[in-house]
Amino acid sequence: MDNLQIALIGIIIVVVASIIAFNKWQESRHRRRAGRAFPGNQRDPLLERVDDSEIPSVRGEPEGERDAADVDAQAVAPLENKRNQQVYNQPPKQRVRPPLPDRLDPRIDCCIRIEAVEPIEVPRFWAAQAEVFDDISRPLRWYAFDDRENQWRRINGNAVGTHHWFLSALQLVDRGGVISEGDFLRYTRGVQHLADQFRSVPAGIPSRAEVLGNARALDSFCGEVDVQIAINLVAMQPMMGSHIFALAEAEGLRLEGDGSFHARAADSRTLYILSNGEAVLFERSMMAGLRTQRLSLILDLPRVIDAASEFEEMMRFALHLGRKLGADVVDDNGRPFGAESVEAIRTRIRHYQVRMSEEGIPPGGSLARRLFSA
Repeated sequence: MDNLQIALIGIIIVVVASIIAFNKWQESRHRRRAGRAFPGNQRDPLLERVDDSEIPSVRGEPEGERDAADVDAQAVAPLENKRNQQVYNQPPKQRVRPPLPDRLDPRIDCCIRIEAVEPIEVPRFWAAQAEVFDDISRPLRWYAFDDRENQWRRINGNAVGTHHWFLSALQLVDRGGVISEGDFLRYTRGVQHLADQFRSVPAGIPSRAEVLGNARALDSFCGEVDVQIAINLVAMQPMMGSHIFALAEAEGLRLEGDGSFHARAADSRTLYILSNGEAVLFERSMMAGLRTQRLSLILDLPRVIDAASEFEEMMRFALHLGRKLGADVVDDNGRPFGAESVEAIRTRIRHYQVRMSEEGIPPGGSLARRLFSA
């Protein structure tokens, strides 16, 4: 290789190196300019996964303050139109299933909610359920959920309005015993039929085995504490109805439609009753001519808040009646009430009231009054 060829190769190497150096310098220069125009670490939104929190709200809530200089006023309207279109295209928001009303208890009530896509008129719904459940043998209550008030309202044949949520509550246990399997099936199938009729969805039909099993257990407990304390007055000579009436009225008792005199609390709950110990019921129109040789004072223990105090008051009234009517105060076995008998009853009352409270059914409360209804 001669000197000329070596010189040409050297020139070519210098030219290539110069071109590469120039390109590097240009790239560095543009990079510095871009850094000044767009400070901070920039991300490529087309390549990165977008976090949900960065998606603009489709309900029109504020998305933070924006610099007016950075937003062209003419670009705002198309953006807002797009957002409005997104709102209309969204599926309807699912309603949250409302909890049970406070007055209901799953231990005693079998509750099934019905959710309607379109609001249902209450009069139409009430008429339909009356046809479906015309032969149900247990207390059945209906409620409608008021969205504006955010609460359940009990409905009847006089109720009006439209609602999305309805609630049926069938009482499972009372003094008549536990609901039968046949009644339970009629109830659940009836609710399903009613929901189908209004193109609605029954939310959460409960398990038959679970509901009936729990109801039987509750009924067994109720049988243990369903106690009535009786004080009897027995006279050798007939007691005059007019005299009985006057003495009862003087003590604040009132003769009611069930044929007994009721002693009531300030809130109108019955504390104890005075009944005829013979077959004839008391009636106001017949009291003047009535004669009887036996009276009974009865304290319904599960239905009274403070049965111990009410027993003391009932005992006092029995002794007062005995003196005025010439009758002996005796227990159900015909034995006179002595100090020992009274103390035994006090102990019995305390035991049963504690037992009910431990079970979560306070004596005299709304749940107890429903469970121990006739």
